Amino acid sequence: MTCFVSITALAQESIIGDIDNDLLAKYIALAKQNFPRVKAFHAREDRAKYMANAASMGWFDIINVGYYYYPNSSSKGVGGNVSPGGQIVTNGFMVGVSANIGALLSRPSTVKAAKAEVKSAKAETEEYDITLASDVRAKYYDYLSSKKQLAIRNLAAQSLKGIQADAQQKYERGEIAIDAYTTAKNSATEADAQALTAEVTYLKAKDALEGVIGAKLESIK
Repeated sequence: MTCFVSITALAQESIIGDIDNDLLAKYIALAKQNFPRVKAFHAREDRAKYMANAASMGWFDIINVGYYYYPNSSSKGVGGNVSPGGQIVTNGFMVGVSANIGALLSRPSTVKAAKAEVKSAKAETEEYDITLASDVRAKYYDYLSSKKQLAIRNLAAQSLKGIQADAQQKYERGEIAIDAYTTAKNSATEADAQALTAEVTYLKAKDALEGVIGAKLESIK
């Protein structure tokens, strides 16, 4: 009975003392660096910035400058004179400038929309950084909890194996009934099964944490 009380006491231990805030900060930083979806958010933000810069430079697209060459169209009136027939005759290059009024009027809205897209992309990136940090914390706490549970289950299994061995010796000496020995044996078997389940839970929690930070826990100090 004393053994069961000590196991219960162990099960009530807190994981708060096991939390390493410096290590947790490293996990969060690694997640922001390695997690694929974070890269997608940063790529969208970079694209929005590029589009905003392109929209700002687009003012030059509104104005078209052209160079035109006019050869002599008559043997008379060279240099832009008027020919006897009244035809204006030019000789050489001319520069023409034109502006797209529609594009000129819509350009401010285009630039404003592009800058708004940059702000939106940046806000979404910051929001996901917060979400990702919370996810890392949750997975870290699950990992610590599963690690503690595994230690408790292993201790319980070892203790119940000792009880089973003692019960077996007493049963063989005729000191206890078979029911008492069977109970001890079943308790030991159940404890082994619970230890295996706790081990699987621990491995899953460890894999989940490593998956989000993109690195093995053993490699992070």
